[in-house]
Amino acid sequence: MTRISSLPSGNFYAADCAALASENDRLIAALASEAAERQKFYSELELARTVQERIFPTVRPVIPGLDYFADWRPAREVSGDYIDYFEMSNGNLGLAVGDVSGKGVPAALLTSSLHSMIRALRLAKSSSLRMLVRTIDKLFAEICPDTCYATLFVSEYDPESGQLRYVNAGHEPPFILRRHGNHFQTVFLESGGPVIGMLHDASYREGVVTLRPGDLLVAYTDGVYESANASGEQWGWPRFQETVESCADEPAREIVEGVLECADAFSCGAPQRDDVTLWVGRVQEAVAETPRWRMESVAELVAA
Repeated sequence: MTRISSLPSGNFYAADCAALASENDRLIAALASEAAERQKFYSELELARTVQERIFPTVRPVIPGLDYFADWRPAREVSGDYIDYFEMSNGNLGLAVGDVSGKGVPAALLTSSLHSMIRALRLAKSSSLRMLVRTIDKLFAEICPDTCYATLFVSEYDPESGQLRYVNAGHEPPFILRRHGNHFQTVFLESGGPVIGMLHDASYREGVVTLRPGDLLVAYTDGVYESANASGEQWGWPRFQETVESCADEPAREIVEGVLECADAFSCGAPQRDDVTLWVGRVQEAVAETPRWRMESVAELVAA
């Protein structure tokens, strides 16, 4: 009786093994290529973050009678938040805070463009912040996709007169805390026009307020009070304002650090969902002999 073997012949078995080995080699090569691409992507993201970190001011002007401090915390490798402070062409202090819609690399690219526009236009001889923001709006609209926009608050502070001129293009309204006995009056610097990059030819209004010794000016992005815990509950605006008021007599740096520490404590280790930017300025009595413009390193200030 003839027995039929169920095993493949030597030639077929060798061919199957060779095919399997070839497929394994292809998969290994594909995985290695994917890993290399992923590593390249993360390396480029890290480079983008390094470049963007340089947008955050590395030096700051020392202003007689103004104690101020800022912090900026991206939620991802790169950020859509923007903050800058600088000397204006007339010698006053310029402050700009913005928030580009969206997340990730596209928002970061638009943030870098916004930074370049403001840094260039701050040297303009025009005395009108309203026209400056209108020009920025037109320039930003030329490069901004139809689905994107940015909020922007731009201000100019004259330490000699105490006047703060500002334009708020749809940004979260900065506020002034002004003490009256045992309570605070809150003055919001409301919107002076629409967000930039959306309407292509918008007009803006310029506001002005006089800051007095003891006043506290707070500028921020919504990521500050939208910090959330693991259950999704947000820290919220009331807690944000109450925290600022509770430490309003402290130096500006301690106020910023105290607010962010409270927000972190509330989120209790939950991932940061949005970019966070906070700037606090406390008006003091000016010291006459203090130089009008002296630069100090932000890095050294933080390390102190």
